[in-house]
Amino acid sequence: MPTTGTVLAKDMKIFIGSTAVTCQVDASLKMDRNLFQTTCKDSGDMEEYQYGTGTWSISGRALFRFDATQGFSQFFAMWDGKTTATAVWQTAVSGDKKYSGTVLLKSLSGDANGNDEAVGYQFELQGSGDLTEATVS
Repeated sequence: MPTTGTVLAKDMKIFIGSTAVTCQVDASLKMDRNLFQTTCKDSGDMEEYQYGTGTWSISGRALFRFDATQGFSQFFAMWDGKTTATAVWQTAVSGDKKYSGTVLLKSLSGDANGNDEAVGYQFELQGSGDLTEATVS
């Protein structure tokens, strides 16, 4: 049964293929579309625009674990090998919507701040091609 009402942040995760990023803290999806101006002398006193090309990305933050199924080491291998993957932003609830597409690893950075803090890392996955919406099964 799909989620009703507000979706809790802890339920929205990033998956690489069918594997969730291990020990996620943040999961974001960003979509942008270029706009180009079509204002001409016949337009009156308001600017006019049309849609141009679009871009999308998925980014996140996770806690560092050497035993992660999908973690820093797997992202490093993707970066080092210049490979692509399928990324998905979704809950695990059947009937909810999910957003997915082919990605390249744009950035990966780790941080070990302070003394009594967990080591973390951030990643940004740049979409290549279409972002699709489907239903979690």
